[in-house]
Amino acid sequence: MGNGPSDRVAVGYVTGTKGVRGAVRVEVLTHSLSRFDEIAQVVLQKEGRKDLALQIEDWRPERRGIVVKFAGVDAPETAREVLVKGYITIAPGEVPSPPSGKYYISDLIGCRVEDEAGRHLGEIVDVLQEPSTDAYVVRDGDNEFLVPAVADFIVDLSVTGRRLVVRGIEELLKPL
Repeated sequence: MGNGPSDRVAVGYVTGTKGVRGAVRVEVLTHSLSRFDEIAQVVLQKEGRKDLALQIEDWRPERRGIVVKFAGVDAPETAREVLVKGYITIAPGEVPSPPSGKYYISDLIGCRVEDEAGRHLGEIVDVLQEPSTDAYVVRDGDNEFLVPAVADFIVDLSVTGRRLVVRGIEELLKPL
């Protein structure tokens, strides 16, 4: 992952059209729907097509995601051809900092995990978003285990230092 100009952050994936005015259904790929209040200019990235700069005219939440109306896309046929199966992206600089104590999953992947004594336990390979609490999937070679993202287990998390220090997880170290 270089830091070239094409390193954009996907905030939505267009799954289909909605209605007769060219609106589209979008699966949200961001932690916060209010993100869509903060952005107007986006770039649609779709395999086999040039990046397309678009302006969000309007959006509203829907049962499974949101419905977005882009300026200049006024017919379902155009929306289907141009937008469907495309990713709605923003520049990395437009990604707001997450709320205090919260992190983007992409920031956590690859962080070293160690215990309080500094013993290497593995690295975060995934984050499971469970209804009660998130859990970090930690892998060390062939072993994987889950660490619930709760204060009981987390001593320190430094995204900039790429390091998670945990405690009291001996019981969790049994492979999944």
